[in-house]
Order: sequence, then structure tokens, then C-alpha cells
Amino acid sequence: MDTNRIESKFLKENQLVGLGFPIQGFVFLRCTGVETLIYHDYVESPASIAADAFEDQARLPIAAYNIDNLLKVEDCDHVYQVFMGWSPGAVRQYLYYPMETSRRNLDVKSIYQKSPFGYVEGFDSTKDQPGPDTELFIPNDVDVAFAWWNPLSTAETVSMNILIRRMQVDVLRDADLIDRILKGQQPCRLVSLGGIESSFNYDAMGVFDVDFVKLGAAREEIDKAVA
Repeated sequence: MDTNRIESKFLKENQLVGLGFPIQGFVFLRCTGVETLIYHDYVESPASIAADAFEDQARLPIAAYNIDNLLKVEDCDHVYQVFMGWSPGAVRQYLYYPMETSRRNLDVKSIYQKSPFGYVEGFDSTKDQPGPDTELFIPNDVDVAFAWWNPLSTAETVSMNILIRRMQVDVLRDADLIDRILKGQQPCRLVSLGGIESSFNYDAMGVFDVDFVKLGAAREEIDKAVA
């Protein structure tokens, strides 16, 4: 797999990231370790798609091992950074993050079956050279799913290569450090999980043992969140 298009986005050891949960706020983490794996030639979902057919959102299972979601993060101290590419190039992918919530929507219209917007096409993220638009950060207790449209006149089997960067993370509890991040004085990558709307009521306290911090939060709000 050629990773030239996505390497600049790789989070490395000792770098900081703020995971932004729609409406709720941010949790700040430090990457303490990374291992990278590539799942080659994944074909189980959506498998074969009929000509001009739409497949509703579904997780990525591995039937042979009774796994219902290969992107499921089970450890609270882990976060996945994921990229993927697929063939055929004409097949379009729609994101649901979490599984019940469509993403890449417009203010005036959410994505829908065979939507002409809000998708990533295989031509833009090829199987051998995945594109940056497929990047996902996935923490514990989030199920991600994908819908697909095959606009071609023949049935097609979607074959994916999935790059997973499995990261060990520490939660930032240093209020001074978080305050510097919010003021732009400390480098930290900020990422919005899924999109900018439709909160999925993530339990940050239950998973990370800290509360959310809003961008622009006052110091006393930061202190309270990480106490």
C-alpha cells in the first residue's frame, strides 16, 4: 500500500490530539504508542452490490471469527486512526458515525440513498493508495458503519484495503497544558469525530474519566473537567 497521500496525517508517539465530539466538546489525549496493520482484500461488507443498487449502512464484520465489527475498539486506552481504499473506483461510500447517524450532510439536506453528495468515491481513495478523506479516529464505545452505492451497470464486489493505526493513549489531565492548547500556545491536532452536529451522547467520564472541554473554555471550566 502506498501511504504517501496520508502519511502527513499520521499521529505519532508523544503527539497530542483533541477528539471533538459533536456538540459535547473535546477530550485531549497523548499518543504513547502506535502499531500499524493493514487488512488486505476485505470483501465481506458490502460484498457484491447489484447494478445501480444501494446498500444500507452496516458495520464491517468478520464472519469466520464471529466478529461483528473489525473496527470496534474495546480498550479505553486505545484509539484507532483508520484510512481505507477500495475498488471498483466508481463505487461510492457514505459514512455513518456512529452507526445510526449519517455524516457529510448539508444544512438543508442529509445524505440519502444514491445521494449525489456526501460520499467518497473509490477513484478518490484507491485500494492501493487510500485518500485522506477516509480518515477516521475511533475511540472506545463507538460503532462506525458505511453505506454504499454501485452506480455501474454491472454487479460489483467491493474489495477494500484498510489501514489501522492502533494507538495507545494517555488522557491529558494537566489543566495548564490544556489551557495552552486552547490558546494556541501548544501544538495539538484537533479532529471532529463524524461531523459537526447530532451529538451521540458519548460518555467521556465513563470511558476517559474526564469531562468534555469546549473550545474557548475558561480556566475554571478546564479545572472542573479534568478534576
